[in-house]
Amino acid sequence: MTHKKQLVIGIDIGGTNTVFGLVDDSGNCLTQNSIKTSDYPKVSEFVAIVSKEINVLIDSLNHIEVIGMGIGAPNGNYYTGTIDFAPNLKWEGLVPL
Repeated sequence: MTHKKQLVIGIDIGGTNTVFGLVDDSGNCLTQNSIKTSDYPKVSEFVAIVSKEINVLIDSLNHIEVIGMGIGAPNGNYYTGTIDFAPNLKWEGLVPL
């Protein structure tokens, strides 16, 4: 039986770009990509494209298991899982992730 390498997904949401990748337990980024955050005025469209692109990255690697995900965002609220009134994002108010 082949042992699967355990990886986490890292996502950095910025006002201009969003960068995401798969990282191992030593902090090495094995694969990454980015999109223009500002191209998605609706958060639902943004989430859909980021999800799609992350799945492309996952499919590009063999024998991996995703065990977690971390998201950095302006005004990210750890307790509620929302982005709260971020001044540099097009999405207004409380944005649930």
